[in-house]
Parts: sequence; C-alpha cells; structure tokens
Amino acid sequence: MAGDAEFSTDGARSPEPVAFWQRSLKNEAQKNQVIDHCRGLSGGTLKAIAKLVGGRFLADRNLNRLALHSALQQMAWGLLNGFSAVFLLRQGLPVSKIFLCFSGIIALRCAIRPAVLASVRGIGLRSTLILGTSLYAAQGPLLASVHGIDFALFGYCLVAAVAQAFYWTSYHAIFAALGESDDRGSQVGWRELLIALAGAAGPAAGGIMLTFSGPWAAFGAAALVEVFAVLPLKGVIEPKIALAAAPGAYSLYRRGIVLLGTDGWIFNISGWAWSLIMFQALRARYDTFGGSLALLALVGAASGLLFGRLIDLGHARRATVINALTLSATLVAKAVCGIDALSVLAVALSTAALGGLYVPSLMTAIYNEAKASACPFRFHFAAEMGWDIGGIFACLAASALCAFGVSLQTLILLALPIVALQAFVLDDSYAERKTAIAAPGTELPGR
Repeated sequence: MAGDAEFSTDGARSPEPVAFWQRSLKNEAQKNQVIDHCRGLSGGTLKAIAKLVGGRFLADRNLNRLALHSALQQMAWGLLNGFSAVFLLRQGLPVSKIFLCFSGIIALRCAIRPAVLASVRGIGLRSTLILGTSLYAAQGPLLASVHGIDFALFGYCLVAAVAQAFYWTSYHAIFAALGESDDRGSQVGWRELLIALAGAAGPAAGGIMLTFSGPWAAFGAAALVEVFAVLPLKGVIEPKIALAAAPGAYSLYRRGIVLLGTDGWIFNISGWAWSLIMFQALRARYDTFGGSLALLALVGAASGLLFGRLIDLGHARRATVINALTLSATLVAKAVCGIDALSVLAVALSTAALGGLYVPSLMTAIYNEAKASACPFRFHFAAEMGWDIGGIFACLAASALCAFGVSLQTLILLALPIVALQAFVLDDSYAERKTAIAAPGTELPGR
C-alpha cells in the first residue's frame, strides 16, 4: 500500500507530501495544523483506513497484484472473448453451431484439466497461472483467422480450451488461498469493481477496432494486454500446495462442485444467448455492441462492491435470497423483452444494476469453502469440473434446441430452475459457516 512507502514506522513523514500542503495552504496556522496531523499518521493508520474502506483487500499487496492482473485480464477478455460469439455469428456460423463450438471448448478443457495438476506439482501454482495467462494471449491470432467452419476455428477451440483449463483452476485457487474469509465479500466486491472498470475499456475499444480496423487489430491488442497481465503475477507469493490429496478428499468438495455446476449452466445457457440477442438488436454493429457492454460494466461495478460488503456484515443468507429473486426477475425480463433495441438496452441496464450481487454471493461462498478445505487448489480442481459439466450440458441443450428453431429468448428461461438450486446450496453453505463462527473450533468441511 502507498502508506508503506510514504510513512515510516516511527511516524516521520516524507518531505514531498508536506511540501505539497505547504504550497496549497495560504494560512500559516492551517499549514502547521495539517503538517502536524500528517506527521502523526503512520503506515498502520493508513492500513486501518484501507481496512475500513475495503477490508484487507487494499492493505494486502498480494491481493492488490492479483487485482491488477485481474483487471488487465478482464480488459483482454473484453477485447476478445466478449466478442467471440458475435464474431462467429458474423463469420457465418449458425447459432446452433456456435453453441456446439462452446460445448466442444468446455469438453476439451475438462479432458485437459488433469494436466493442470501435473503442472502445479512440477512448476507451482503461480507459474501455472502465468502459463494459462500466456496461453490466453495465443487465442487472438487464431480467432482473427476464422472464416466460417475451418481449421482456424478448430485451432481456436483447442487453444481456448487449454488456456481456460490452466488459467481458471489456478486463478481461483490462488485467490482463495491468499484472501481472508472475514472480508471475502468485500475482496470479491473490490475485485469485481476493478474488473468492471477495466472491463469497460475492453469492449469499448474492441468494438471500435473491430468496426474500423478489423479483427487482427482488436484481437491482437487483446493478446498484447494478456502479456502485460503476466507482470503483476511475478510479485505474488507462491501458496503452499499439498503434493498428495488426503484420502476421500474429493468427496468433501460436493457443495463446491454443485455451486460451480449451477454457474456453468446459468452462464452458458443465458449469458451467450443474451449476448447474441443484444448484438442482433443493435443491428449487428460491433461499435454499438461494445459501447453497450462498456456502459453495462460501469453500471454494475458499484452494486457488486455494495453487496459484497453486505455479505461481510453478516447478511449473507439474506443476500442469497435477494440475489435469487433479482436474478430470476432479470432472466424473465430478458426472455420477454422482445428484440427492439431500446427495450433490450433498458432490460440490460436494469439487469446490470441489480445483478451486482450474483458474483459476490456465489464466489464468496466458493472461496470460503476452498479456504476451509484441506487444499484450495484441489477444491477448485474439482469445482471447475462441476462448471464444465454444467456448461457442456447447457451448450449442447442450447445447440439442439436452436437447431429445432427454439428462440434465443426462450433458451434463457432454462436457467430459472438452476437458480433455485443454486440458492438452496448457497444458503446451506452460509448457514454452516455461521454455525461454525458461532462455535469456535468447529471445522468447515468444504464439501
């Protein structure tokens, strides 16, 4: 944190900030008062302020570096992955084939994931995350080369699967291992705020570049940003990972597997469908679509931070109910809003404003379960398999239904039953954690 560089432990203030105040204040008494106040502060005081504002997140250098990495990675995602479905649509792929491609990517990453375990054993968790980030950079040129169903498309699907397998398992494991359970909601909220701010720049720039410069410029820029996203990871400490799993360890991760399985279904059945609906409603223009994604990211940024703090204040179960109700309402609104551009944008904006609770409520429970488990990496290794299973079945179902003429908006309604299941499992997770906190010494099984 900045306080560590500007304040010494004995309270001595570096001369530069004092000089700033001396130049800014004209009244001599004001100058002396401000200088005395500044000299009375310490690095510990600033850390306390940071904790008050954002829990331990702003005061933790490892989490700060992860946040910077996450922001850069999300910017790259906005430049490339945010446009992947609509780009394939513009390249002539029917919607059913787009969903089929995504199911293939997820199935491949599920099959490749055991190699991630070998990588972590060989080079460590942080280096595996760096490898996954580097592989993300390789997607750009391949996607830019796609012109329908061709070899470039198959190459893109393969590299995307390998990148996702190595990246997400190691990323979630590091965030779970380094974060603190008591401030987890705020940590996720602050992360999502930074991701949203950086994520707004990605699609805005990507839409403009795709419209006026073409896919090589947009997706090449995404690859370059991914390269820069590696740099903050070099300063993150290496979490300790058990080389051997305890007997029956994976059977204890059932709840994490189910939770990420529900997310895999909800995202892949409704997220891609809504993206394609928005793109078509906005007359298939990349710049308009990208600008809309940027606006939605900014609208949703503050709500995620607010709701994350609500979880930390002990209202996690209440937040779970609110999240399930708002998520269900927004899914129904997306399904019935039609394809008029103004109606779609209005629903998208309201969804962004109300949807800030989804990621903090889900991922706070996931990270706390992982932290309480014997090995956060193996927890996420198993839980990511759950996401894959949910995503594969969602994309296959969407592909089959679209092939038979079912509309994209009807597909969105298929997420509703899974929202109820997710809320039930989240409530169980938070209820168990509340009981464990009330009874010190109780172990959380992380199942």
